[in-house]
Amino acid sequence: MKNLHAVRLVAYALVMALPLWFGSCKKGGDDAITPSTSSIEGNWKISGYKIDPAVDFTGTGQKSNDLFALFKQLPNGNDIIDCLTSTVITFNNNGKVTGKAGTKCTASTDMNPVDDNSTWKLDGNKLTLTSGTDVTTYNTAISGNTLKLSGQESEDFDGDGKAETYTFTLELTKA
Repeated sequence: MKNLHAVRLVAYALVMALPLWFGSCKKGGDDAITPSTSSIEGNWKISGYKIDPAVDFTGTGQKSNDLFALFKQLPNGNDIIDCLTSTVITFNNNGKVTGKAGTKCTASTDMNPVDDNSTWKLDGNKLTLTSGTDVTTYNTAISGNTLKLSGQESEDFDGDGKAETYTFTLELTKA
């Protein structure tokens, strides 16, 4: 039953992230600055994927915030992570966002990281991504060469019949 929750999480996480591959949270004590358009522009690679609060997806009693660690436990999990971390997402200065599947992607892991004709706009620390009629706004922070975007979702990952709020964080590193 717990494996079903893990598979459901991975499916949910990929569906949430596939269209634009973004998410993050700002943690206290880092040197995050309010992002500027020029600090967002450029090429980025996915370097981490987190969930807060931590969840026991495997039913072992061990909670984890690291979704990449969960992916590693799945069939082809290392291939998925290799594909994601070699994928490049580009925030262009004309407001367009593009993506290129990484060199480590294979036929089974190849994913279009960004929908065609997607756009981005920064307003303070809010990054809005638009893809067709899908408009999503993320909390945004930059610290050094790391871009973090965060979004919240409600899910019942623990199977208690009640949806809890989780913050999903996709960390990107300047390529």
